[in-house]
Amino acid sequence: MSSGRSVARPLPRDPRPVRRVRSSVRSGLVWGVVAAACNIILIFVSGLLGVPFLVWPSPNGESVVLGPLSVIGATLFAALLAGLLAGLLAKQVRRAGQWILIAGVVVTIASLSAPLGQPTDIPASTKVVLTIVHLVTGALVTFGLVAGLRTDDRAAR
Repeated sequence: MSSGRSVARPLPRDPRPVRRVRSSVRSGLVWGVVAAACNIILIFVSGLLGVPFLVWPSPNGESVVLGPLSVIGATLFAALLAGLLAGLLAKQVRRAGQWILIAGVVVTIASLSAPLGQPTDIPASTKVVLTIVHLVTGALVTFGLVAGLRTDDRAAR
């Protein structure tokens, strides 16, 4: 028996949790520091084994020594940029973790053109170590961003 009154119903919940870009940037930087530490250890051990770190980014065609500060700076910059873009993406799309995983794999594969595209003057051992550095950075930062989003999703429930 209806008395003509309607019962208030809650509004449907937005499936995307409230996320802050700051959380993704922080997650990217934390995992960027971890990746930078792993890369420095890898470069240090490779240097002890005699791997030269001469690369060819110079416009006048000379090889340049790749120092540890360059590796740290590039790793942290990539992690900061990835965290910022992941945070912005997570605010806009559903299933952001899947999209970030796909983007991380694509960007990591694209970044391999830098070490593998070095001229033949650069030793193969240097190319291999730099390829591993790119893979470590891509894997750790991507994993960290996806894990951070999953943590955000669980906290919103």
